[in-house]
Amino acid sequence: MFESYVEIYIDKLLFNIKNIRKINPDSMYCAVLKANGYGLGAFKIAEEIEDEVDYFAVARVSEALSLREAGITKPILILGAVYYKDVQKCIDYNIDIPIFDLEYAKIINQNINGKVNAHILLDTGMGRIGFRNFEKDKIKELKQLENINIISVFSHLSTADEADTEYTNEQKEKFIEMTQYIHDEFDLEFVHLANSAGAIKHKITRDMMRVGISTYGLYPSDLLREEKDIELKQCFEFKSRVIFVKEVEEGTSISYGRTFITERPMKIATLSIGYADGYIRAFSNIGEVMINGKLCKVLGRVCMDQMMVDVTDIDVSTDDEVIIYPDIYKESQKIGTIPYELMTSINLRVPRIYKKSGKIISIDNYLGEIYED
Repeated sequence: MFESYVEIYIDKLLFNIKNIRKINPDSMYCAVLKANGYGLGAFKIAEEIEDEVDYFAVARVSEALSLREAGITKPILILGAVYYKDVQKCIDYNIDIPIFDLEYAKIINQNINGKVNAHILLDTGMGRIGFRNFEKDKIKELKQLENINIISVFSHLSTADEADTEYTNEQKEKFIEMTQYIHDEFDLEFVHLANSAGAIKHKITRDMMRVGISTYGLYPSDLLREEKDIELKQCFEFKSRVIFVKEVEEGTSISYGRTFITERPMKIATLSIGYADGYIRAFSNIGEVMINGKLCKVLGRVCMDQMMVDVTDIDVSTDDEVIIYPDIYKESQKIGTIPYELMTSINLRVPRIYKKSGKIISIDNYLGEIYED
C-alpha cells in the first residue's frame, strides 16, 4: 500500500486530446511533456498517447533523450536552450532543437557532424529567448550554415490566457510579419505559435498547436475555465492516506512552532504526506483536502513527511483515502501560485499509478520500493 500516490487516468488524457483537436482537425498536435509530463510521468504518458499526437515537446536535452531511450519515436522538439556540446546527441537521437541567436547557431554549426533539425525561435513579446523583430536580417544568415536544417519557425504567447487580447493579437501579427519576411529563405515544413490558451481561446492553431497544461485536463487560467470553450477532464488526482486519528482537548498545540492551538475539543487526522512529497509548506493552516467527500482544513505547519487536518464531526478511519487537491485552482490561489507549480512539485518518491478503463495498467515507482497489496 502506497502512503501517497498520483493516479493518472489515460482515458481522460485521450478525451482531452480528441476535444482540443476539434479546434482545427488539420492542425498538428504537439503534446508538451516537459518537467516529467507536468509531474505525471512523461514516459508512460508518451507511450499511451503517441498514436494520437504528431509531436512531443520538452524543455531539456535529458528529457528528450529519456523519451527516445524509452522507445518513443515521434518527433521531439526541445523548447529551451541546448548547450552546443549536446547538439550532437540531438542529431544522433533525431531530436529537434531551437535556434534563437545567430552566434549561437554558428558555434553549433562548427561543432557537429551531420545536420540537426532546427526550429527558428522568434521573440514576439515573451522576452525570454528568440530572435527579435530588429534581428530579422540575422535570421536570414542562418541559411549559410550548412549543418543546421531549418524546418520550422515558432514563438510563444505570454498573455493568451487573459481577458485583454490586445497583446496576444500584437504577438500574432508580429509573428506573421517576421515569418513572412524570412519565409522565402527557408524550406519550412510548418510554423507554430499557439500554446494551450492560444489554441483554446484564440484559435491560433497555425500548422501545429503546442498543448501543455490542457493535455492534462486543466485550463491555463480561471478565465478559460469559466469560458469553457472546450470541455476538459482533469486526468489525475494526488492522493494520500490517513495514518492516525485522535481526539484532543482545548489548548492542544499542533505541529512545529505551535502555530495552531485548538480552541475547543477536536478530532484530528494525521496524513502520510508532507512537503517532501510536493505538498508545499505554504499550505500550513490554510490548505484543504478531501476525506470521504468532506473538506478538511490543514492544521498547523506542514511537516516534511506528514501533516494534520481537522476531521471533527467527520467519519474518518485509519487508511481512508485523501484527495489532496479537491479543487487545484482554488488551492493554488491560496498560496499565490498556479496549478502548474503544484503539479510539477510532486516529488519522485510519490508513485504514479496509471489507469485505463478503470484498471491499473502500470505503476511508476521511482524509488523502487516493493509493495504488496
